[in-house]
Amino acid sequence: MFTNPSSARVLELIREALERDVLPELRSDAARVTVRQMLQMLLSVERRLPVEQQWMADECGRMARVLRETGEAAAGGEGEAAAALRAIGERAAEAPEFPALPAFAGINDQYRELSALLTEALGHLHALDGEGWAEAPERIRALRAYLQLRIDRDMHGLFAMDAGGLVGRG
Repeated sequence: MFTNPSSARVLELIREALERDVLPELRSDAARVTVRQMLQMLLSVERRLPVEQQWMADECGRMARVLRETGEAAAGGEGEAAAALRAIGERAAEAPEFPALPAFAGINDQYRELSALLTEALGHLHALDGEGWAEAPERIRALRAYLQLRIDRDMHGLFAMDAGGLVGRG
């Protein structure tokens, strides 16, 4: 398959593998309890992941607003603390407004559908290329360029996990 699963889907697959392949093989009660705790933590992250960016965008707006209002309230105050609050309020006023993010379920369903269509289109394009359709090579290049973007993003994600100490630790 040419498409990559979402982070939530990766977590789901890890949980399924732990439940199916690892848990039945464990002989120690302590090990089974540990794996069950890990499964619960993975489920919690899986459920939180789709909305975390929405929460962060909302919280950025709320923090900027309350800091801006605090700076404005300190406008009549004197001294270092009041000046510091005004400066904080000014910096918060410069924070960008983030757009509302779409609901995860809708975007995830659309992503899966378009990913399946992309994979199907590549197959048809290769068939048409074999039949000599002049446009096929350019269309294949365009789809491959998009797939390269996905690969690059996956690699950035992998390197980000490595920088945080999550890759290569056993």
